[in-house]
Amino acid sequence: MWKRLLAGVCAAALLMVLIQGYAAGEEWDANVIFLALNDSVVPLSDSTMPINVGGTIYLPYFMLDANQNGGIRLGIINGGQDKVRNTLTLYNTKPKNLTFDLRTGVSYDYIPDGERQTPTAIIRNGQIYVSASSTCSYFGVKYIYSNIQFGDKSYPYIRIRTDNVALDDASFKSSANTTYLIQLQNYYRSVTGQGSDGTTPPSASPTPSAPSPTPETNQDRRGVRVYLAVRADTGESGSGILDQLRGYGWGCLLLVPAGQVAQRDDLIRQAVGDGHMVGIITDESDLGQAQRELEEANGLLSHVALTNTRIVLAEDPVVAQGLERSGWLCWEEDIDGLPGERSSSTVYRQITSRLEDRESQARITLDDSGISASVLSRLLPDLREGAYSVRLAVESEF
Repeated sequence: MWKRLLAGVCAAALLMVLIQGYAAGEEWDANVIFLALNDSVVPLSDSTMPINVGGTIYLPYFMLDANQNGGIRLGIINGGQDKVRNTLTLYNTKPKNLTFDLRTGVSYDYIPDGERQTPTAIIRNGQIYVSASSTCSYFGVKYIYSNIQFGDKSYPYIRIRTDNVALDDASFKSSANTTYLIQLQNYYRSVTGQGSDGTTPPSASPTPSAPSPTPETNQDRRGVRVYLAVRADTGESGSGILDQLRGYGWGCLLLVPAGQVAQRDDLIRQAVGDGHMVGIITDESDLGQAQRELEEANGLLSHVALTNTRIVLAEDPVVAQGLERSGWLCWEEDIDGLPGERSSSTVYRQITSRLEDRESQARITLDDSGISASVLSRLLPDLREGAYSVRLAVESEF
């Protein structure tokens, strides 16, 4: 009963925003495609959503790999991107191997004789997408395409799954209907910069008392990529910070100290469930000890959230170099947003002033303190108004 009541309330609210959007001549939902992996609803965001190009549905390739999609196992493994040859490889344990030539978009099976295959790849806004149906078919994974109807509006919906799922396709689609409706409302607010009352997105933290100048917003900054990382150091406001980002449809890299993975299990599960990436912090000064610490932390990640990561923040620069040679991906910020002894107003001013000088990208690191939450409550609207390209720091972005 409560689910039916919630669905009715959500449908009424959605109808209101649809009317407002069309009255303003907007097509904010023109590219919406819902996605499900096995029995999991994938959060609706620009970084995880499939795209339709020339009638073909393309999927961010990392959504097929359990190490990058939050632990949802489809039997497909990311073999990595070769930046010299400009290729991307996916494979499974059968083995089947698929290598995409990113210059041409075509794919080849390099095992055993390199024959050309059907799946194709494209790059949009620096992100690699693979053709969903043909890639799933190649690896023997089910691909279901249908539509979800909300009132007079219909949205494409795809489910990618193995045979080992709890719900059949009809039952899963029915159970996910209300969740997708709520996601659609949140996505509307994120792309239009409106909150639930039609004004501004809700903030999880109080506004700082000292006013600060806002950056210039008359310059289109959509060519500047912004990557956000949040260190889970303090345990103060991590959940609220993730909620703020979810309200805008954006993701962050949650960096967890290696020794705190078990204690931060709830926050990690929230991050994975909301589509964020997880990385590990090590402060070891010995390379071998750092590697052992990271492997142990990855084992705990697999236990608490069914995921693991190759992304690391190494406090020691020499250790960082050694880890990179061993295949780890090291996060390096170029804008330090850690409060330290600074006030939220000071941190906000310094971040925005440095952002104005960027021409291609910015990597910002904050922590999970109340001060950082307050900074984000002012920074996120600026990023939206400035049309910055806020990107999730997935492994292919390193």
